[in-house]
Amino acid sequence: MRPGATRLDIGTWAFVDHWVSGHWPLTCNMRRATLIGLTAAISLASARAEEPTMLYRSLVRRAEEVSTRSLADLPSLDTWKAQLPEKRRRWLEMLGLDPLPERTEMHVTVTGVLDRGHYVVEKLHFQPLPGCRIAANLYRPKNPQGKLPAVIYLCGHAQRSKWHYQAHPRWFGEHGYIGLVLDAIQIGENTGFHHGTYSKQWWHWYSQGYSPAGVDVWAAMRAMDYLSTRPDVDPSGFGMTGNSGGGEITWFTAAADERVKVAVPSCQTGTMYQQVRDRTIDGHCDCAFWVNVYGWDYTDVAGLIAPRALLVAAATEDTLWRPYAYRDLVHRVRMLYRLYGCEDKVGLVEDVAPHGYTPKTRLALFNWFEKHLKGSDKLITEDFRTEQENDDDLAVYPTKKPPPDDRLKDADKFFIPLPGAPEVKDRPQWERHQRESLAKLRATTFRWMPDSFKVAHFSVRAMGLSGELQHHVFEFESEPGMPIRAELGAPVRAPKPFPLVVAPLMAEAKSPYSLGGTGMSGLPTSKVGMASVSVRGTGDSSIGPGLEWTVRRAYPILGYSLPERQTLDLLRAVALLREQPNVGETIVFGKGANAALAIYAALLDPSITEVILQDPVTTHWNAGPEFLGVLKVGDLPHNLALLFPRRITFVGKLPEAYQWTRRCYEACGAGDKLRVIPDLKTWR
Repeated sequence: MRPGATRLDIGTWAFVDHWVSGHWPLTCNMRRATLIGLTAAISLASARAEEPTMLYRSLVRRAEEVSTRSLADLPSLDTWKAQLPEKRRRWLEMLGLDPLPERTEMHVTVTGVLDRGHYVVEKLHFQPLPGCRIAANLYRPKNPQGKLPAVIYLCGHAQRSKWHYQAHPRWFGEHGYIGLVLDAIQIGENTGFHHGTYSKQWWHWYSQGYSPAGVDVWAAMRAMDYLSTRPDVDPSGFGMTGNSGGGEITWFTAAADERVKVAVPSCQTGTMYQQVRDRTIDGHCDCAFWVNVYGWDYTDVAGLIAPRALLVAAATEDTLWRPYAYRDLVHRVRMLYRLYGCEDKVGLVEDVAPHGYTPKTRLALFNWFEKHLKGSDKLITEDFRTEQENDDDLAVYPTKKPPPDDRLKDADKFFIPLPGAPEVKDRPQWERHQRESLAKLRATTFRWMPDSFKVAHFSVRAMGLSGELQHHVFEFESEPGMPIRAELGAPVRAPKPFPLVVAPLMAEAKSPYSLGGTGMSGLPTSKVGMASVSVRGTGDSSIGPGLEWTVRRAYPILGYSLPERQTLDLLRAVALLREQPNVGETIVFGKGANAALAIYAALLDPSITEVILQDPVTTHWNAGPEFLGVLKVGDLPHNLALLFPRRITFVGKLPEAYQWTRRCYEACGAGDKLRVIPDLKTWR
């Protein structure tokens, strides 16, 4: 038997012996819980035996769930069509595009024209958002006859962007199309930033509901707006393609905007399961993902493109997108196209190659556009010309940089409209706002929280007497494969029932031993019970720099965040401990970043009677804990006030940011429910 199983079994029997010896009466419910604990011990021990990887294993399990259910049970075609508008709205929401930004004047500016005989290159920039410039090159026949089909080429992250990919839009300009190639934000001649969580630890992007993909998609949508105004463009439908990061934005834009008639993403197709299982997420910047509050897979995004023409180009030796994943996506999407009766409009072309194109995949791409966009039966058999224009000739700006006042570099600060703190007039007005805000949080940020936090199975063992407290350790699974440890210190002389203060273990804690590591010291333990919860990422499941970055980026692509799951762990523990003998009201405590866990646990569990905060984090911005889209409802001082009229206690001092919370309580006639105490000794 594994060592963990032996330890747990012995501990469980030790707790039974402890009960029988008379310290706690062994009720029928306790006997039942003990038997359940015994049956659960083996599975818990198995999970404990894999502690170094158990947190990541739970992530892989969730990723498999997300990918497996995607397009797995298709409804009738009529039902699917009826669901499409809401699906597309949700997709736009996750990109930060619901509602769509105002379609302001684009100020299209052509800075130069290159005449290359049979084709022409127009160098231009336009503004999808006021003051935000996108650099582009437009390739067209020199003497176009009538309105031509237009293809937007979206660049990957090659440093010189549209110069690197010039042969693709040039091919379109030479073969009877209008080819418009866009620099991605941060790449080529564009400013902006893609790497917020990738390299800067800007975890607040998740709390904002911001992904740079939203800006890129909006730029591509505005590019279609621009092309629609040109006399040489057929506006009835556009083609879109791109490699790598450009393939990603091809997927995303085609799913968002039905004007994309033909889509060919290259080397950017797979599943969430593959991204997490293979840790290929580590190779992607932030634009590869959306803020996934609805728990979608890439396959769900692909489904929004049906029944329009879709060709997936892939490379079998691509280290970022593995064949088992992109083939699974295409298979699932093909079933949807079959439902539409147009299976011939979805295809896969792959070649034995690393990340990027080959002549085989390019020719398939060209022929796909010939057939489905131009409506031609002509077979393309020759690859593009490999000659390269000098990047100085293709530059939109003389300095290859936009003017200093360009706002694209700050898009993450204004792209997502966020509410300010409301003016609180009276209790009825605040209670209406409170109901609306809690509903929004439940529908998005905490969408994946269960309806009940009750723990079905657990094991428990006695840990002895220390001072005024009798210690017991509980172990349970917060989610399948995610074991959590909670330690209860019950006051032996306190009146029954006793109040219990529960706190999450701090990430930097060396050990949860004897209720340490929570920052909760000084409570009058002769009267009050204490409990610590080793939420995931702490204690037995603590993670270091070799995994933390990946975990904090992986949870959001699955609809969660690490702090949000830690809040679940805390809530499970509170629900379990509340049922133990002689436990009365439950209170949660949070210090530093853990204050956010305490606040949201209380918001989600109305049975928690009070929140105690010490040196609390004051904002989700900058170094604040990330919760998906939470800032669309409000920041921490606002969200703490949603606890009204429950008690809030600050230890030490009231941070300036939380003066707003105090004013809110006072405006609602509950100023006495928010108090500041010098230390925990004076709490009760």
